[in-house]
Amino acid sequence: MIMPPTIRIGFIGAGGMANAVHYPSLAEFPDVTLAAICDLDQAKLNKTADKYGVKARYTDYHQMLREVEMDAVYVVMPPMPLRAIVLDVLAAGKHCFTEKPPGCSYAEAKEMADAAEKRGLLTMTAFNRRFAAVCVQARQMLEERGRLTQVMSEFHKDMLKSGPYYGLSIIPTDIIHVVDFLRWVGGEVKEVKSYMDQFHANWDNTFNALIRFQSGMVGILTANRATGTRYERFEIHGKGAAAYIRAPETAEVWFEGQKQP
Repeated sequence: MIMPPTIRIGFIGAGGMANAVHYPSLAEFPDVTLAAICDLDQAKLNKTADKYGVKARYTDYHQMLREVEMDAVYVVMPPMPLRAIVLDVLAAGKHCFTEKPPGCSYAEAKEMADAAEKRGLLTMTAFNRRFAAVCVQARQMLEERGRLTQVMSEFHKDMLKSGPYYGLSIIPTDIIHVVDFLRWVGGEVKEVKSYMDQFHANWDNTFNALIRFQSGMVGILTANRATGTRYERFEIHGKGAAAYIRAPETAEVWFEGQKQP
């Protein structure tokens, strides 16, 4: 029996998000090996490496890239240092996975994308809504009936007391998730009319946009970080059909007034 090749992964970051989501996910793949872990915090590094049985441990990712044989590298950390690290990973010839956002600006994201394309390397950002089973199935059911016409994303949180993530604007942090959902359903964008506002605080905490896609679809995005609670929802509309989604948990699909099983 021929065994599939093992993919060797290096991991930069041993913080909360990495340990809550990404390390457990990688551990479930039989053809993936965690080859090395890097983090500046020695205690976090050792705790994570001990849990997943990783012997190669580094506090300097440059050293890890030089010394460890790897196929790809996960970079999971706040967005501010992301650009420099990802460019070094790509320069070392490694495929790269990052958490969102892909940098702090469009310019940073494009620089990383261009570097990957130049070297023929695969990259991925952790936009997970498009992979949620309820989203995939709902979209498929509507597309089977005909052309999609409208898509809506909304994502709200109560953040007046906590303030913005990493001191950044509302868009490049987790709002980018629902932007990606719109792009996944609607495709390439033709034009956008948008408003960014500061309500009840001196930071950009509210964003609304009306989008026309090249396909002719219309998209609506509304996001508020100065409201009462977390709430995330999507809608997709098609020919006599609608999907109302609370990803990743539930979705309702309706055809001509009848709720589908």
